[in-house]
Amino acid sequence: MLITTAVVPGPPAFVAELMGSAAHELDDMRNAADRAVSRAVSDLVRVSAGSPPSPSGSASASAQLVVVGPGQPGEFDAVGPVSFASFGRDVAIPALVKGHPYDRHLPTPIMVARYLASRDIATHPGHAELWASARWITTCGGDATALGEQLGADGNAVGLILVADGAACHGPKAPRAQDARARGYDDGVCTALASGQPSRLAEIDGDLGDALGATGAQVWPVLVAAAGSDGIGEVLWAGAPYGVGWAVASWRRP
Repeated sequence: MLITTAVVPGPPAFVAELMGSAAHELDDMRNAADRAVSRAVSDLVRVSAGSPPSPSGSASASAQLVVVGPGQPGEFDAVGPVSFASFGRDVAIPALVKGHPYDRHLPTPIMVARYLASRDIATHPGHAELWASARWITTCGGDATALGEQLGADGNAVGLILVADGAACHGPKAPRAQDARARGYDDGVCTALASGQPSRLAEIDGDLGDALGATGAQVWPVLVAAAGSDGIGEVLWAGAPYGVGWAVASWRRP
């Protein structure tokens, strides 16, 4: 059963060490993401602490952390070290499980989520076990709905970290040509996220999102199908500092 969700953006610019003197420009977004992610993992820790231990003696076996980003359907072994050298600086993120090899083929959203995991563990060492056993998945289309249904039916308590970017058409310096529809599109996403009603995300125009370069429509079906009911939603931060709509939000079961 889905218990809690954090929604975060997935730009490499999230990684402060890649941004040099401009890193402070995204401090508010990073701090909001830290809060959303830590809140979601803390929810799982509380659930697992109140559940009977598994036969192996680990209470956290009753809780599953799942990280989902946009992309061709696939699942990755992302517990090894991660390097951001391909983005211009050899920023290394340590392994979640010692001895696991470096995977140079991790999709960017998964790499960014691993960076956020390292920040969460640095602040909350007790979260390390859940991160070490997390699933790391990319999905889109009908596979996203099927994944959400699977997670919703899981007998374990499930915590979801969704990685999604909004429209890439905000202003003249945006990665894509400026489009007046971008603001309305991202405002609609934020309204849906804040409502606590995942079904409202299903009403977002996916074709328009694709035209604007947004990736959220690829992963929203996971939350819609997994939640199955309304909850408590909150948008912790939203903006488009580099021409791309980014939002940090949370959803929790009442």
